[in-house]
Amino acid sequence: MIRFNRFVTVDEQILTKLEKYPIADRPKRWDGKAAAVTTFKKCILDEGLKIQEGKCAWCMLPVAARGRRTAHRDHIAPKAKHPKWTFLPVNLVIACEYCNGFAVKGDIDTIETIAENYTDCVFHVVHPYLEDPSLHLSFLSEANGTGIVIKSLSTKGTWTIISLQLDTPGATTERAKEYLFQQRLNSLSVPDGDLLRKAVNGLG
Repeated sequence: MIRFNRFVTVDEQILTKLEKYPIADRPKRWDGKAAAVTTFKKCILDEGLKIQEGKCAWCMLPVAARGRRTAHRDHIAPKAKHPKWTFLPVNLVIACEYCNGFAVKGDIDTIETIAENYTDCVFHVVHPYLEDPSLHLSFLSEANGTGIVIKSLSTKGTWTIISLQLDTPGATTERAKEYLFQQRLNSLSVPDGDLLRKAVNGLG
């Protein structure tokens, strides 16, 4: 994980419309077709992918077309348990379908101590906007921004690794594949390297 330098900026008029929804109704509204909802979700996905450089907030593997993993809008504090923050941009990151799936994160409660204001809450999970993940997590092998074997540096780091299954053989193998790909890419001649970069980035 890395700390993201900002979260998605959403038009204030859109946020005002969303805040008018009763808190209890917000999770259901998330799946609706209202213009404010669809605009909000599109903004979160499009700008979120740019902020995160196309990587899952948790496992750090490429998502969307580049990684051939579905990009999900993931509520850090799950909307089922904390509906108040369903449409709060600082509560949303982009995650792969595995990390955000019910087999892993799902509706697991990531908040240890709830507060009136979101940013005053104490989180079980390492929060990629509000905290410096390097104080809680590190990689034993890392190059070109691609970590392989993850380890904990704190109790919160341990909770995050275990709860989000970041140290499973599957996750570690996928990070190793990405690392080897980057190593191979960097070893190619300039023309071949440029061609491959254009291909994987969909530039044709």
